[in-house]
Amino acid sequence: MQKRDRKIRRIAAVQARLHRIAEWHLMECQARENELEDKQRRILEAFNDESKLPDLLIQTAGQNLRTASVEQGAVAKVRERLAENARAEGRKLKHVEHLVHLATGRAAKDDEKRMLDDEIDKAVRRSLQTT
Repeated sequence: MQKRDRKIRRIAAVQARLHRIAEWHLMECQARENELEDKQRRILEAFNDESKLPDLLIQTAGQNLRTASVEQGAVAKVRERLAENARAEGRKLKHVEHLVHLATGRAAKDDEKRMLDDEIDKAVRRSLQTT
């Protein structure tokens, strides 16, 4: 039983690490998405601030805005995938934590049973010695 308990605890530790990594990737993706939104906002503000911009600057800014928009769409898809992965890892972690809880309870019951058996054996030996 101890070997199985150690194995379950190792699995739980690995699963917790995988869950943290999945959340970290999701946070990185969200940060990238925020950067792209900020870039788009700055480009649009530049259009609004200047009343008369040179055509070349307008064309470049428009291309930058389109590029940021396309990249933001791709990042949003990746974020959705990473969010699902983080949820899946969280579900797996909860399952493994439940298994650890069951293993801990089983180990406590086994210890209690072993102690009770020892006490019964001692009582039987004492009764046999007194007769």
